[in-house]
Amino acid sequence: MRPFVCVLSFAVLSALTYPSASAEPAVFPAVPSPLKRFFPGEELTYALTYLGLRVGTAQARVEALGKYDGREAYRIEVRVRSHPVIDWIYKVRDEHTVWVDAADLRPLRYEKNLREGRARAYELQIFDRSQKVVRQIGRRGGVRKETSVPEGVHDQLSCGYFFRTLTVRPGQRVTLPVFADGRVWDLAVDLGKTRSLEIEGIGLFQAVEAFPDIPFPGIFFRKGKIKGWMSLDERRIPLRMETAVPVLGKIKAELESYVPGDKGA
Repeated sequence: MRPFVCVLSFAVLSALTYPSASAEPAVFPAVPSPLKRFFPGEELTYALTYLGLRVGTAQARVEALGKYDGREAYRIEVRVRSHPVIDWIYKVRDEHTVWVDAADLRPLRYEKNLREGRARAYELQIFDRSQKVVRQIGRRGGVRKETSVPEGVHDQLSCGYFFRTLTVRPGQRVTLPVFADGRVWDLAVDLGKTRSLEIEGIGLFQAVEAFPDIPFPGIFFRKGKIKGWMSLDERRIPLRMETAVPVLGKIKAELESYVPGDKGA
């Protein structure tokens, strides 16, 4: 059941409303470029399924703008929970929190607290932009390790949100430097074809295929190749993700509810 750990880390026209089950689905038209910001109050909830069975829920939320180390910053939280039926076999309670500079959408602080079965893992990363280093802090405080990083490096959560602000096109490859597991990795995302994709209860989207090749443990799944679909409206919502498990089928994460949050100016 370890596949609970992994991506992600990847939006709605404010004038649109959500229909009742009997109404025509809301339509979210494609636009050339996304908004270059995050949306306080935005909440994405995903159903995690395996072999067609519900095994968990993942929820990502952008909190109201606040201050971190004197900077205006977004606070983003992701929580992954195993389904109650699964809890007695392998209980998962994972939490990820990142503070992102509102000016340039780069991370300032990333914290994860993983509880999976009997396993426990905790890490705090402080991104010192002036020194171009990341400091890993232990649960009891104190610097465990300091690592030099390139300009523009992300953590394993902020990279997904930052990707949503990029102008991408089918056939393109995008590479982002990501700090995870004590080192810097190159996260490559290949963009595939576009298609119409209806998400039940939310709406009809124009979406682009995305194939991130994740070399480190992410948020929803274990590292490896993932197939996903991202909306092409102005918020670039991650709509669906899946990864194959050898012999045993696929694990999927599909958006089941969306709260748009504040679009701002």
